[in-house]
Order: sequence, then C-alpha cells, then structure tokens
Amino acid sequence: MVQNQPTIKSPAAIQANPHVQPGQIPRRSLLTILLMFDQFQSLIGPSEAEPFAQALRGRPAKSIRPRVDRTCQNLPFATAQVPWFPAGLKVTGGLKATGGLNVTAGAVRPGGYLQYAAADYYIQDAASMLPLAMLKLDPDDWVCDLCAAPGGKASAIAERLGTHGFLLANEVIASRLDVLHYTLARTGRANFLVSNSDPQELAVSLAGQFDKVLVDVPCSGQSLVARKQQTQSSFAENHVEHCAARALRILQCALQLVRPGGLLVFSTCTFAIQENEAQVAALLETYRDSLSAGSYPELEPWRSPLLAGCYRLWPHRDDCAGGFAAAIELSDQIEPTNKIAQTKSTRSKTTRDHEAKTRRTQERKPKDRSKLESVEPMLELGEFHLQKLVENHHWLGYEPGAFAFVERFGHRLGHGLQLARIESKRIEPYHGLSMLLPTLFTPAHRIELDTKNAKSYLIGNAIARGPTDESLATPWSVACWNLKPLGWLKAASNRWNNYLPAWARFTSFSDATGDQTAHPQTNAWPSDDEPPE
Repeated sequence: MVQNQPTIKSPAAIQANPHVQPGQIPRRSLLTILLMFDQFQSLIGPSEAEPFAQALRGRPAKSIRPRVDRTCQNLPFATAQVPWFPAGLKVTGGLKATGGLNVTAGAVRPGGYLQYAAADYYIQDAASMLPLAMLKLDPDDWVCDLCAAPGGKASAIAERLGTHGFLLANEVIASRLDVLHYTLARTGRANFLVSNSDPQELAVSLAGQFDKVLVDVPCSGQSLVARKQQTQSSFAENHVEHCAARALRILQCALQLVRPGGLLVFSTCTFAIQENEAQVAALLETYRDSLSAGSYPELEPWRSPLLAGCYRLWPHRDDCAGGFAAAIELSDQIEPTNKIAQTKSTRSKTTRDHEAKTRRTQERKPKDRSKLESVEPMLELGEFHLQKLVENHHWLGYEPGAFAFVERFGHRLGHGLQLARIESKRIEPYHGLSMLLPTLFTPAHRIELDTKNAKSYLIGNAIARGPTDESLATPWSVACWNLKPLGWLKAASNRWNNYLPAWARFTSFSDATGDQTAHPQTNAWPSDDEPPE
C-alpha cells in the first residue's frame, strides 16, 4: 500500500456523486457482480445492472488490428470497424468457402488462419485499442511502453513510428519477455529496444527522454472475468486497493519519463473508480502546476462523466471486454518528489537478490560489443539496410531512431531486434530477421510455399527439396506464403529443415467456416484471445 497517500480533491462531477465523497477514494464491500454495481451508479444507470452482469458472464466479441503495411482485403472472416479506433476490426462473422455466407462470429478463430501466421494482423480486444487512439503519435516520437508485455499496444506503436522514431518496450516480469520479443518481431520493424527494468530505475536513468509514455498498469483485471482470465475476486475491496496503490507508484515513475510538452496515456482493464479516475485526480492535484487533462473530441461518446481526460468502455454497451484510458499532458518536467510517497519495488526480495547477483556476474564478463567493422559474414543471409551491432555473439539490428538511443544510452537497459547468432563462424539467424520489412532486409533466398506446404511448415515439418532445386550460395532461405515471410528454412541434401521456433508453431488450422475444433495452440501462444495484459 502507498503510505501517506495524498487527499484527492475531486472535481465537481465527482463531488456531486453520493458514492464518492470529497477527499476520499470510494470504498465499498463487493460480494457479487450485482452488489458491486452500486459503486458504478455514477457511471452507468440502474437499468444497466443486469446487462452489465450478463456481459461479464459471456465472452466479448473478437477483434483484430491489421498491420499498417498490410491491406487485409481478403480476410477469411467478416469484419466491421472499431468505432473508437478505425484501424481496428471487430469480427462479425465467418465466410464460407462458397457463396460468401456469414456464419456465427463466435465460431471464428482468427488465430487459426495462414493470414495470422504471416503477421497480417494481431489479435487484440477492441478495448485495448482505446489508449492507442489517444497517443497521437508522430513518426519521429520517442515512446516508452512501460508495461509492454504481451506486446499488443507496443507492436501497434512500433508499426506507426517512422525510421527515426523509437520505442522502448519495458516489461518488469522476465517470464513475459519471450512473448514480447515474438510480438514485436511480427511487426517487421527494428525501431525498438526491449528492457526488463523496474519503472523506478527507468525514471532515474531516462527522466524526461520520451515524447509519449504509455502505461497499461497492472490492475485488478475486472474486465478479464468474461475471458476466464480473472474471477469475481477481482472485485474484492482489498484487491482493488492493493492494485491502486501499486499503480500509483508506477504512474509517478511514468510521469518522470515524459519530456515537457509530452503526453502520458494511462490505461487499465478494470472498472474500479479507485484504479481509474481516482488515480488521475490524485496526479492532477499533486502536480497541478505541471499537468493537465488531455482532450479528444472524437472520443466524446466514451468520455467518463467523472473526470476530464478520462474515457471508458463497457462490455454491455461497446461489444468488447471493457476498459479505461486517460491522457495527461505535461507542461514541466516532473522531478522525484515525496508528495506521492515512494513504495517498495513490486519484485520480491528473492527476485531482486537474484537479479543483483546476475548483474554483478555480467559486469565481470568481458563484453564483445561494438559496431560491426565488416558485414561480410552477414552477406551469407542477405542484404541489410539497417545498423548492426554485435554483443556477446548476438547480432542486433536497429533503425536510425533506435540506433540513436543506443549511441546515447548504450545497451545497459536492453537490446534491440536479435538478427542472428554467430559462434565459431557458425551462423544461425533468428526468427525476427526473417520477418523484417523488405526495406530493412532482403534475404539471399526465398521459397514460396503453396497453402498445403505453408501449413505443413507452420506445424513444424520439413519441406521436401526436389532434385532439380538450384544450388545455393547459402543454406538459409526464408519460407514465404503469398509473398509474405513465415520463418527460416535450412537446406539439407533432400529437404529443407524447419527452423520455425516451437512457440510460433501451429497444431491445427481453422477452415473457411471458422471450425471451432481447429485452432492453433502452441505453448499457450499464439491463441485466439489477446494474452493477459
């Protein structure tokens, strides 16, 4: 819990609400979904209690976010625009192989199609797109996604930044870094670094460095009840208060990362006022001379009635899981302060001790880190159009914006896209290299697979190599489907060996009608639900 939490002087809209008295964060014992509804009467009317409860017992509509460089005109299912984020699409039904007739939207599994394997789209709940609509990205922005895994929002940011823009995708929980790397690799970009730092550490080392900061704080996850990723215990008062205290610490750190004139976008997947509007009110009051609420006229239908700059989505109104987002604009640099008391790290003592020991060990090791003097070994794989660094036998790739960050701050906070590993003159390319945009990397050799062989490849099978196949200068080739990369193959005497990572493989596929019995499931990723934020 945060000690000496500042008194919240709420605006008139909050003060007028009998459930939120001036000078306190609302508290209420919640035993069931219907009982807890009393807390939200300032937000939705009494007649909505039962529809809201029913929506939490059902699964939300599926939605996808197409990659910005893909047209997605021939999707195997019907879609409609997400109103608050037109680049997003809700799945409205399936398309049969003949006749183009719709089938039930719930039967469609977007993660079971070859288009998903080829990174045409990312599966993301429509509510998670709300903070993306509020970021107001410019191509050359430096952006920090402070709680980035599993990477849905981070990948959207990376796609939308230009070559001189930069994304720092930070994730505190080390076990979630693999899925973050995988998701960012699917963008085809190398304009990012992935870090595994406590927000407080970043606030010290990178204060005032970012034009935009997105922080999707760990929360009680009440909107995840419908997706079976949370239980009704997420509405318990003590749990909500614990999450609010943790989020307040993270938000204070996030503010320190934003440069003067920059923007902080804060989001959650919960409905609790304590974790949403009350947090924003506390920050605006504490830093009243430096902060102001953002305004988005185009998002007026979803504006919170409690506080300016805050926006809400509801599962029964908006056909999504539901969520919250707020925007705070900074006029002056936020310095470390005791106005909102510092709290202990969210990591356990055992974890922090282990990390400290690991850092000390790494510091004693000699570092093989430098700009590559010769690109000759890389030519075996293809032609590169990006900066390359080597660190402990790993080749890392950077677009100009990310390279500028590395030149200024080094690799101590993390590293960029892993291109390949070279050890004893043996080269092994990484999956992310195969997925790069053609403007960044042109592979020495490609193999175009038909649909049958593409599915076989994605399951993990080797691909037959005919006797008439040409002799290659390199054994490495990129497997493609519809001229879009899927991953690496390596030539053997009579076959192409499969180098698709295990976590990117499929076990089965959806057919044209969205058969529910056929869908990918590979170590729980990818799946047809957006992974828990």
